[in-house]
Amino acid sequence: MERIRGRRALGYLLVFGAATLWGTLGIVSRGLYGSGLSAQATVTLRAASAAALLLAALAVFRPATLRIRLRDIPLFVAYGLVSVAAFYLLYFLTIQQLSVAAAAVLMYTAPAFVALAAALTLDERLTRSKLLALGLTLAGCALVARAYEPAAFRGQLLGVLTGLGSGFTYGMYSIFGKHALKRYNPWTVLAYSLLFGALPLLLLFGREAARSLARSPGALPSLAYLVLVTTLGAYGLYLTGLQAVEASHAAILSTVEPVVAALLGFWLLHEPLQLPQVFGILLVLGSAVMLNLPAGEAAGGRAAIPPAAAGTERARRAPGSAP
Repeated sequence: MERIRGRRALGYLLVFGAATLWGTLGIVSRGLYGSGLSAQATVTLRAASAAALLLAALAVFRPATLRIRLRDIPLFVAYGLVSVAAFYLLYFLTIQQLSVAAAAVLMYTAPAFVALAAALTLDERLTRSKLLALGLTLAGCALVARAYEPAAFRGQLLGVLTGLGSGFTYGMYSIFGKHALKRYNPWTVLAYSLLFGALPLLLLFGREAARSLARSPGALPSLAYLVLVTTLGAYGLYLTGLQAVEASHAAILSTVEPVVAALLGFWLLHEPLQLPQVFGILLVLGSAVMLNLPAGEAAGGRAAIPPAAAGTERARRAPGSAP
């Protein structure tokens, strides 16, 4: 039991580390856009470069990790198309339609989608404490992104729909990942999700990305950080941590990303933090702490919504259940 709890604690720590690295994306992306690299070029170069580097490294040092079964190829294709290509595109479209703050709020509906999908496909229980943590997370993210400002959601219905789509596709990264990790190494999962995500992006924006990079050679250091740290490093940590924790817990914990982004903006860019944002930060951190307290799960240990298509005994022994 102690070993299981220790492994789970390490999983939480790895997911937290991944979210912290993702929290630096805003500052790095701002530098990239300032150097002349377009948003489409940035996401295309990020996915394609990370896929190429990881596939090359695995081919040289760990070729066995590149072997996958033919029947699993559709899983990886769907993984890449939905949770890499579609997510990047939907999030970009949302930013075009709405404010950045509104786009962030809609993207962080992801934990709600993950909690429901995990209950349906992974037999993860929707406990009262998990639902409470989910509610605190959604409220906290909305406050951090300043969704309380009247202008935050101005725009078209299309923007709201693409924003919810970005939340869904972002959340499915955890669901696809959990299924793939049952059979494969985290680096195998990451390599093929990036590969099948990068291919459609290259088809759509490959030429523009190449031209944009040629015009902006000064963007290379920031792009290297984006690829090595916030993509390979962060996703590697996240998938490794996801092996030990429930998908819904990982999705909720990853919402510390906007908290880190807000704090870095305050510290490095001297962006003001309003009182509701500070309260939102406390809500997100509180939900993260709640997930790590065994007593919190014990208090809500009875499933609020039972796992779909699972018998009583199977539900009781579901992997990742509360300690």
